[in-house]
Amino acid sequence: MTRTLIVCLISLLIATGCRKKTEKPEITQGRLEYRITYETDSAHRKLVDLLPHRMKLVFNQDSAINIMEGFMGIYKLNSISYFRTKKCSTLLKIPKYAFLYTGKRGEPMCCYDPMDNMIVHRTDETKEILGFTCRKANITFPGSDYSYSVYYTNDIDIRNVNSTNPYKKIEGVLMEFELNMYYFRMRFTADKYVADLKNDARFTVPANYQELTREQMIQLLGRYLE
Repeated sequence: MTRTLIVCLISLLIATGCRKKTEKPEITQGRLEYRITYETDSAHRKLVDLLPHRMKLVFNQDSAINIMEGFMGIYKLNSISYFRTKKCSTLLKIPKYAFLYTGKRGEPMCCYDPMDNMIVHRTDETKEILGFTCRKANITFPGSDYSYSVYYTNDIDIRNVNSTNPYKKIEGVLMEFELNMYYFRMRFTADKYVADLKNDARFTVPANYQELTREQMIQLLGRYLE
């Protein structure tokens, strides 16, 4: 009896040890890259080729920066989100000039449609994207036929990750989603992940940026999209 008990305990310990070895490591920082596609009206369709078609999201547990370049590199539009304070800074760089808008706590990032009336319909559907298990949610809007699906993952451990974008109701890193900017509907699809461990310096705002109001930043960027 005693020998049997000892054998069972040893087997349990071995099995537990094996399970621990196969568990996925906790992911709290890295870099995701997204492909961007556009839908827009015919009047602005010619601009699509000049708009950003890639976005980089560099993140850790405290902060993230979205990096986009457009008009063949003539301008750069970056957004730095601080998850603990739920604030976002928007940086616009054009030849010879650099501008900054510092958002208030809980305010959505500048220059995108906040989509406040969004309704999130969670589903049981999942799919794998870049090795991450992603959940599907369907997005609708009251009184509108406009709807689409998003995918997000909880395999990356970040709290308040969507606190400064329109998807506050979703707790998880977005892997496929949409944003609206001016006349353009932008579809983001994650197609690359890099375990970037040295990214802390990217979340600071350079000292040479001129501060603008939110309205000024929106108007300035809009000039490049007319």
